Amino acid sequence: MHRISRERVNQLARELLDAMTRTKSVILLKDREVVRQSIAHALGDELKREEEREENVRRRIATMRKGPKPGTREYEELFRKYMDEEYLREGLDT
Repeated sequence: MHRISRERVNQLARELLDAMTRTKSVILLKDREVVRQSIAHALGDELKREEEREENVRRRIATMRKGPKPGTREYEELFRKYMDEEYLREGLDT
């Protein structure tokens, strides 16, 4: 996964906030900027956790005795399987 810039995270936070406030079912209880910052912070935290998950999986594959080489189909399948396990371990649905 490639890193997403802070500007892109802020743009996504603005877009999410705009989408949420277009509907009548969402009422902001705090200032719009505070909510946007909270969304951006949550997105940033989740992106960091995702990078940590991916690094754990890469390390796990690298320590295998006869592990597949990066870029091969076998590697990608194993990577996806181990990522699914990481999500399940954290109680997340894939």
